Amino acid sequence: MTRTQPAGPELRRRPGLSIFFLFLLVGLLSGCAGKLNRASDYFYADRPEQALEVLNQGDNWSNRSQLLFLMEKGVVLHQLGRYQESVEVLLKAVALIDEFELISASEQVGSAMTSEWLVRYKGEYSERLWVHSYLMMDYLLLNRFDDALVEAKQALKRLGQHDKALQDDYFTRSLIALCYSLLGEDNDALLVYRQLAKDLPNPAPVAADLVKHAARLGMNDLVRQYQPYVHGSPAGEAELVVFLATGQIPAKRPGNVVLPPTIRFSFPFYPVRSAPESRVNIRPAPIGNISILSTDLNQVARQSLEARKTGIIAKETVRVGAKEATARAVGRNSGEVAEAVTRITLLLLEEPDTRCWQTLPARLSLIRIPLSAGVHQLRLQIPGSGRFASGQIELPEFELRRGQHLFYSLRR
Repeated sequence: MTRTQPAGPELRRRPGLSIFFLFLLVGLLSGCAGKLNRASDYFYADRPEQALEVLNQGDNWSNRSQLLFLMEKGVVLHQLGRYQESVEVLLKAVALIDEFELISASEQVGSAMTSEWLVRYKGEYSERLWVHSYLMMDYLLLNRFDDALVEAKQALKRLGQHDKALQDDYFTRSLIALCYSLLGEDNDALLVYRQLAKDLPNPAPVAADLVKHAARLGMNDLVRQYQPYVHGSPAGEAELVVFLATGQIPAKRPGNVVLPPTIRFSFPFYPVRSAPESRVNIRPAPIGNISILSTDLNQVARQSLEARKTGIIAKETVRVGAKEATARAVGRNSGEVAEAVTRITLLLLEEPDTRCWQTLPARLSLIRIPLSAGVHQLRLQIPGSGRFASGQIELPEFELRRGQHLFYSLRR
């Protein structure tokens, strides 16, 4: 029987060659980002079909960005109104996220010496949550309320795992409450609305729902507490629910701290960028009190990344130490020139992982419009400022039955 010799001694004798192959590997892996960037460019150029063609090619070489391909594809399909296909893709993303809870030891070892690009992208805490947000929207648009509630419960678990980092995602939290409410789950809906009322700067956007569910459950103290925040008619005979996505979430950027001679600490960050306003004017005016709850996705994404800061710093410190030890070992074995080449190569390899979900909007708003039963045709005037220009969207004519909830998804 032929015995295979271990690779370790050979790699130690030829460290330059092994580092070269690692450099090549990272280059190939980061090439997947080129496809994702191209798809994003098509998407924001209002060419979603071309974006979908690029994403359908997938991460065939390494599968390390497979989750991103699925998440991006799910949003593009949602934008195209192909909600069932979006569901199928995003459910695969959920399965991957669950699988990635256990990262293989080989990935961790590889990234400890080279780059985070060697590790399969698991998604930020916020991105994992927003997979469920889009699934809830897809299911509601398909009138599959039971399935939407399943995703609402999964989203609630994600929120519970990272509550401080994700607590400002008012859109998703209100969407969860709505899913409970649609199926008559008054207790669970009230719990979510009550916590939202505490966390919001002003409880007015959820006051009508909170009062409604509290009254059903006979909780008169809560009714009295939040009734003053209910302005105008609390409800109509039916309701139009609009999911409004505006703007573009900024991509992660690379941050670096370089110490002489060749020590480099790298880390990703989200730049601070203002999101479009959440105000919407509706004409003709609806008969009841409009409720708008919004999330600044950039803010939540920054908080989510900040929650991982300690782990990022710890791993970066280990990686820098390992690279320094490797460079010194090369110098002892192969001389100063080889050490210098090794240091430069490892310096170039120290590239922060800036992969992120690029087709997300800057802001998601849940707009609930009470209306009378009958035929309607509404115009939504969305104020803007700066680079977010004002715009008017005219909805197609629609008819509502008494007690009906009609869902509509818009993106600017």
